[in-house]
Amino acid sequence: MKRLWVLLLLFASIPTFARAEILGMQVERAVTEEEMKASLREVDLVDEKGEPLDLRALISNGKPTLVSLWAHWCPNCVAEAPGYKALAKACPQRWNVVFVSAIAKDFPKDLAKFKSYNLPWKFHRVGDASKTDVARARAARAFYGATKDGGVVTPMHYFLNRSGAVEAIVAGRMNFAEPERLAAFCQS
Repeated sequence: MKRLWVLLLLFASIPTFARAEILGMQVERAVTEEEMKASLREVDLVDEKGEPLDLRALISNGKPTLVSLWAHWCPNCVAEAPGYKALAKACPQRWNVVFVSAIAKDFPKDLAKFKSYNLPWKFHRVGDASKTDVARARAARAFYGATKDGGVVTPMHYFLNRSGAVEAIVAGRMNFAEPERLAAFCQS
């Protein structure tokens, strides 16, 4: 029950839809919600040095996990920076936090902008195997939540509980600096 209350606080003021756990901006997707959820266990992520992130192990480590798709050109992504700074100050180790470039080719610009915020978390991109391996390309497409027209919605956040299950996918801006959200995030 406490977990439900925390999620409600986190998502207060975000419009919900009768269909499922995708909250926020409603778009027609080329992938299903189930494919999006499954992609978290299939997608390959790498950091700026090309070092892989074992996302499967990370989301299984007993901490809740936030995976955010982020872009330098996205005004809502940039607007989230103060909230992430508040999280970094209040409780940086409480959750696993993973940032991923929303469009792999934009990674250098996304990384540079992200670094300008001096946040304690690493920035990642989808690995190159998605360019040549059909299964990995399918996982990447689902992970991005590909829209019917082939685009992506940014920011997009995957919230996973301590056992690694996706509790919500939020498409749209989150203000983690709001006192209620910050408190809920830090107490989870």
